Amino acid sequence: MQILGLELLFVVLWSSGFIGAKYGLPYTGPFTLLFVRYVCVAILLLIWLSYRQKLRFHSKTAIARAAVIGLLAHAIWLSAALGAIALGVSPWIVALITALQPMFTNVLSGPLLGESISVVQWWGTGVGLVGVVLVVITKLEGAAEASLIGYALPFLAAASMTVATLYQRHLNRTQPGQNLPVMQSLFVQAVASAIALGPLAVVAEGLSIEWSQQFVFALGWLIVVLSIGSYGLMLKLLEYRTAARVASLMYLTPPTTLVLGFLLFNDQIAWVDAAGLVIAAIGVALVYRGEADRPKQVPATDPKRFLSMKP
Repeated sequence: MQILGLELLFVVLWSSGFIGAKYGLPYTGPFTLLFVRYVCVAILLLIWLSYRQKLRFHSKTAIARAAVIGLLAHAIWLSAALGAIALGVSPWIVALITALQPMFTNVLSGPLLGESISVVQWWGTGVGLVGVVLVVITKLEGAAEASLIGYALPFLAAASMTVATLYQRHLNRTQPGQNLPVMQSLFVQAVASAIALGPLAVVAEGLSIEWSQQFVFALGWLIVVLSIGSYGLMLKLLEYRTAARVASLMYLTPPTTLVLGFLLFNDQIAWVDAAGLVIAAIGVALVYRGEADRPKQVPATDPKRFLSMKP
């Protein structure tokens, strides 16, 4: 029951990312917003870890692994998604394409992690995708034309998050004692993301920011609620849940975003949206009934199955 509560909290926090985009992007470019966000996250976590006297990292290999996950789950994922929107792709199309991530995770978690995917889980994955499509399809009318690169970027975002999820779950299953604690891992991920995003922010956008109260609010929300809260919960959930189960929660984010928009900004919810929310929830429930936490007996440390990053 406690883990279920964390999962519900993760969905709500993850879905609230639109608040940062709504109030932040009008005042700066996507790369600059992400760069400043992760610099601030790194500074905040540095202060916290220093205060807690937890700045000692037990191995360089663990730092390297956390950095790779950070680049995949933060820098590439968010840059590709926001970059697609900046190139004229509808945010709802981006949401629809990135919602393929649970499907990708299901396909790959068996051969790479040995986590069996039952028939019920596959049905749940399909039903969840139908729910997302119902929510998104009504928002696509009049979507702006964009280049092929713009439409390719959401697929890159979905692939990047899929690899990050699978890799983190692989490490949690095979070498749990060698991984960094959540806060240390988030610190390394933030530093790696800031280093990667810095040149893009400077070259593409000149680090231009129009400071305002709304921008400061959006930045604070992205730092505390998204970068530390939701990502920290995802790392924690991957310690207890299979990659497929955690990924299935992504199906609930577009419908939950609609609900949050209704509560916070009085956005209207059509009956199709409500139906999509219910169907997506049914899909996730089916995934959870599939007994996904009973992995096959496979050589978990076989380097041919997944990247080991041995020193």
